[in-house]
Amino acid sequence: MNKHLPHSVYLIHGWAANGRIFDGLRPLLPETWRVHTPDLPGHGNAPSDGTFDIMAAADTLAAEMPDNSDIVGWSLGGLVALYIAIRHPHKVRRLCLTSSFAKFLATTDYPQGLNRSALDKMIALFEQDYPKYMRQFLQLQLLNTPDGEEIIASVLPDMVKNGAPAALKAALDALSLADARPFLRQIRQPVLLVYGGKDSITPPRMGEYLEQHLPFAELQIIEKAAHAPFLSHAAEFSGLLKRFFG
Repeated sequence: MNKHLPHSVYLIHGWAANGRIFDGLRPLLPETWRVHTPDLPGHGNAPSDGTFDIMAAADTLAAEMPDNSDIVGWSLGGLVALYIAIRHPHKVRRLCLTSSFAKFLATTDYPQGLNRSALDKMIALFEQDYPKYMRQFLQLQLLNTPDGEEIIASVLPDMVKNGAPAALKAALDALSLADARPFLRQIRQPVLLVYGGKDSITPPRMGEYLEQHLPFAELQIIEKAAHAPFLSHAAEFSGLLKRFFG
């Protein structure tokens, strides 16, 4: 990569959230990085036609990215990031997947997945009172974080100001059906996998599977983190990114 060009880093959020979830992480990243926090279709400020297509979301993001960008993908955002690397490899220099997966639900040949998703019941709650239940979700992720309430106070107001994402159900359906396993061997970029030891939504075994099947991957587990290590352990997470992205 030309060292005189700004270093573009894309932070891709997960299901039911939007780019503002990264507001606490951004100040900890180097000022020389050009950081982008796009909203996925039907989330945050992004328009929605009522559908959600992971590959289309990957193609749309890739179209606006400079070549040799670095990507952080969280949860569903990690799946989108995987498809960017698979479909547009020249766009991706390095990839960090945090609390993400190649496939979400378990099958006989994939016991690493979840037998059932607890997220389905969240749809009605988010639609009923998005600020209240997003706060509860974040509180669960920050249980072991001393300044958890301060972190929530700093990110929640901007995160929930647009109301519940329009693509809640469509995105969860797409997430539940997606299966990137057949393509993992194609990804030649270095991949950093960061998981929370206390994550019940995407347990570390999902990261172990990715580490085994991606050609150039390293796994880091933050033992006391849950599903949002970049929020609960932002200093540690940003340190990993700085080392990995350089």
